[in-house]
Amino acid sequence: MRIITVDNGNTNPHVGIFQDEKLQSVIPLKDFTKLQDDFILISDVGAPLPFIPSFDLKTKRHSKENNYFFDMPVQYAETLGDDRLISSYSLFKQIKPDETILLIDAGTFITMDLISEKGFLGGYIFPGLNAFLFSYQKGSNLRILAPKKDFKMTGLPHSTEDAILGAADCYLDSVLESIIKTTSPSKIVITGGSLELIKNKILKLNLSEVQIETCRHLIHSSLFLIFQHHLRPKYP
Repeated sequence: MRIITVDNGNTNPHVGIFQDEKLQSVIPLKDFTKLQDDFILISDVGAPLPFIPSFDLKTKRHSKENNYFFDMPVQYAETLGDDRLISSYSLFKQIKPDETILLIDAGTFITMDLISEKGFLGGYIFPGLNAFLFSYQKGSNLRILAPKKDFKMTGLPHSTEDAILGAADCYLDSVLESIIKTTSPSKIVITGGSLELIKNKILKLNLSEVQIETCRHLIHSSLFLIFQHHLRPKYP
């Protein structure tokens, strides 16, 4: 039996395929072909899917009077997205005493969430870099720019392109510095498509007392952890 983990996100939905307790591959959703005995778990914040989960994780979201996801306390409204909830849960299950983790998921949106021994404490949602740059095109004749990995601003911008890219650079720098200062985490975990960009910006902050980790496929490993801890006895 394959364990299939689906990250049905806002822009680029993809599928993780686990066999023999290992993540064998991550492929675009459009390239996935379901097999009859696949066990499917879904993080679902996107468009409707052509198949249903083998177990609906939404049934583990408890009421406002007893706000938990499995055994993780959740200090947030029921509007919390599957992706933020599921990824945070795996960090909660591995958290050390007195540790506070800032989870940064840098995708279509950049979410920054705080997790401790007390559970999911809340967090922020910012436009991702592409969304930030795309906003310049609305109501103007400015063209849409693509992010540049090697972009470096020295002094004031002297072209429209540099003015926009420089603003995007300042946007990320200021957001990261502000939220890290506000939350004072002992560890930062970064995931998502812009993982390397965010990691490099955080490294420039010289946070000597903060542990920094990256996990490219955190949502898939988190869904698989849920299967291992909670569902394997029922679905051997």
